[in-house]
Amino acid sequence: MKLKLLYLFTLILSFSTLAGDTTVVRIHDQTDMTWYGNYDEWGVLPDNTYEYRKVYLHYKMGCATGGCSDWDYTSQIFIRHRTGEIDSTIQTGSYFTVNSNTPDSVLWNVDSTYITFWDTASNNLDSMLSESYQILLNNYTSLGLASTDTLYGFASGFYNYTYDALGNIIDSNLVAPDSTLHQNYYSWYNTFDVIEDYEIARVITPYANGFSSSWEFTHTFDITDFQQILRDSVEIRCHYSGWSSGFSATLDFEFIEGTPPRDVVKLENIYSGGYNYVSSADFENTKLIPKTKHIKANTSGAMVKMTSTGHGFDNNQSAAEFKPINYFVNIDGLQTHTQFNWDSDCGENPIYPQPGTWLYDRANWCPGKKAQTFEHEITPYITPGDSINIDIDFQAYSWAGTQTPSYIIQCQLFQYESPNFNNSAEILDIIKPSLKDEWSRKNPICGNPLIKIRNYGEQTLTSLEIVYKVVGGAVNSHFWTGNLDFMQTEEIELPNLSSWAGTDNVFEVTLVNPNGSADDYSENNTMFSEFETVPQYPETFALWVGTNSGVINSFTQESETTWDFYDATGNIVHTSGSLYANIQYRDTLTFSAGCYTFVLEDTDEDGLNFWANNDGSGMVRFREIGASWLKSFNADFGTNIVHQFMIGGAQSISSSSNLNTWKIFPTPTKDIITVEGSTNEDVQVWITDNLGKIILRKKFTKMVSLSEAIDISHLKNGVYLLNIISSKEKIVKKIVKQ
Repeated sequence: MKLKLLYLFTLILSFSTLAGDTTVVRIHDQTDMTWYGNYDEWGVLPDNTYEYRKVYLHYKMGCATGGCSDWDYTSQIFIRHRTGEIDSTIQTGSYFTVNSNTPDSVLWNVDSTYITFWDTASNNLDSMLSESYQILLNNYTSLGLASTDTLYGFASGFYNYTYDALGNIIDSNLVAPDSTLHQNYYSWYNTFDVIEDYEIARVITPYANGFSSSWEFTHTFDITDFQQILRDSVEIRCHYSGWSSGFSATLDFEFIEGTPPRDVVKLENIYSGGYNYVSSADFENTKLIPKTKHIKANTSGAMVKMTSTGHGFDNNQSAAEFKPINYFVNIDGLQTHTQFNWDSDCGENPIYPQPGTWLYDRANWCPGKKAQTFEHEITPYITPGDSINIDIDFQAYSWAGTQTPSYIIQCQLFQYESPNFNNSAEILDIIKPSLKDEWSRKNPICGNPLIKIRNYGEQTLTSLEIVYKVVGGAVNSHFWTGNLDFMQTEEIELPNLSSWAGTDNVFEVTLVNPNGSADDYSENNTMFSEFETVPQYPETFALWVGTNSGVINSFTQESETTWDFYDATGNIVHTSGSLYANIQYRDTLTFSAGCYTFVLEDTDEDGLNFWANNDGSGMVRFREIGASWLKSFNADFGTNIVHQFMIGGAQSISSSSNLNTWKIFPTPTKDIITVEGSTNEDVQVWITDNLGKIILRKKFTKMVSLSEAIDISHLKNGVYLLNIISSKEKIVKKIVKQ
């Protein structure tokens, strides 16, 4: 893959998951978001020389310089698009001001003036200096109103009284002014560029109290449909709704050359902003009012994209944050789509545990996760050259309490030309195996890969051949059948690989022969994903599970917690059956060689140690028989624990002609392990524990033969992996320390 880089006072990174010429531009590099407001930065993106089939935004969130915030705040990324239109507002300015005030007129003297009065304490006539004036004279110029001169004087135009010997007023005298100004006003128009803000990403921050200052997490957004306004110089806004410091934002824009499934004719906002839900009638009649949009003559398709998150909960409905409701899309009075505005997977949040209520499901968001953008295809309901009426209604509810429910809504209309291809399939993502932060709870794996595809052509996609492998390893294939209309997607679980051996820990998948024919566009048929290998455990080990007081039946005290072990074909090889509250279970389990999946479920989706309930705490651990812990799981896990591992062999052992020339002996051993073999290049020898932690590292320079005795007497008893690594091969052997 060729990687073209643009530099713009920014750091450029490479994302090499897809085939195609790629340009990556960074705008915002660890921008600290420490208080409510907008953080704007300009950048230079690719011009119109090339077309791009895919544009990604990789939003890396981290802690601000002073550390992460404790609370869940909304962060949004906007394109500040200059529309090319000019608008103006009328401005008014005064001819003069007096002590920063704007009177109709002013009377003053250049010399000092005094106010006389009768002092009743001393029974005498007295006086004091009158008010001093600073008079600013203004004038209108092409740059607006500007001060041209400053005058100083004293108040005048008032009367001083004359008193008799007893302090009675007997007359008055005018303090005559020597200068007078009468007010005048200037009016002019202030012109400005019309800026339309388009949201391209929204992430609600995690409860990050106690997070390491080096914590970071990357979300990826497909923003291909915005590419017509992501050209040349652009201004990108990070908006942060927090009232404490803080988080940082690093934004990498990845452009992959090629042809998109269809070209965007026009994009425009339908709704944009935050809206209080005072009542259903108020929300529909004054907030989400119907909008009329013109459909261009060359438009063949259209889509409404909607991102809505609910906030606030201090009322009798726990709305809008914890209120599960639908919204409805209506086109010209016809209800075309119903969408459940909810995220039901907060208990499987990849950012866990968190000190707050991170595992509670919410109105289309979870702390730390990106908000979902729902796509509604409205192509069947448009007529090119005509107009449509778009109205989005929310399911009605009534509430009472101290906090008004609110929704942050960004909704856009996209108009498209006809599809660019008839028969085509696209690989959208590799979910398993993957190193992506978003899929961290699903990885690493030694079992069935999981991918996501999309129909890239106008013709319905009904069949597809999927070819996949570890780079440098054996080829596997799977024949998929289904029914996907244009732009529809599907996740596909593939059969396990015949072997995870290869030259690199890189998974490769290629889509071929959609609908039994050649793909009209093959540039998006292949994707790569780096992965890490699963841990290796001994054939027999103990599972320790301590249940807490959470139960599904208060009479029988049956626990919310259950567990199962599955083999590579999905068969249960060990199961917990019913467990009971507040008991520590120790089960000794034996496995044959192969890949296994451990699944522990909590029916209440609040794990075994959640601070916000009264269930107490539990534990889940693997222990080597007669030795140390193999694996300790965090008990604050939410919905489940899913953990894959190998028995009886390492997962990714590269094949090589030298593979059998290396000998490692004796094993088991109490103190010395000997490594013998031959090589004509530098070799590294690592000893790692079952979790991949490097315990010992040695490097040997180029030699014909090697015989090295390594002292491991200081290591704890248990199973370790000895890795022999050169530029041509990686060999992994199991050793046992007694």
